[in-house]
Amino acid sequence: MSSIEPESFEPGNFFVRLMYTVVYVVILGIVRFVLWGVLLVQIVMHLIGAQPSVGAQRVGKSVADYIYRIWLYLIYNTNDKPFPFNSRKGPLD
Repeated sequence: MSSIEPESFEPGNFFVRLMYTVVYVVILGIVRFVLWGVLLVQIVMHLIGAQPSVGAQRVGKSVADYIYRIWLYLIYNTNDKPFPFNSRKGPLD
C-alpha cells in the first residue's frame, strides 16, 4: 500500500480552510440523498427484472468520485478543493 506524501499547508489559512470544511460537510449531507436515489432506482430495476440502469450507474460513479474528492480535502490529504470552488476535474489517484 502506497503512502500519501503530505502537501504543504499554510498555517495562516486555518479559518479559511475551516469555512470550506463546513461548506463541504453540508454538501456531503445533500449529496448523500442523490446516492440514495441512485440506489433505489437500481433496486427497482432489479426487482422488475430489468438490467441495471447504465445512466444511474454513471451518475452513481460520478457522485461517488465527487464524495471521494471531498473526503480527501476534509482529511487533509489534498489542498485541491472540489467543485463548486474548483472546476478542475482530473483523474483520481
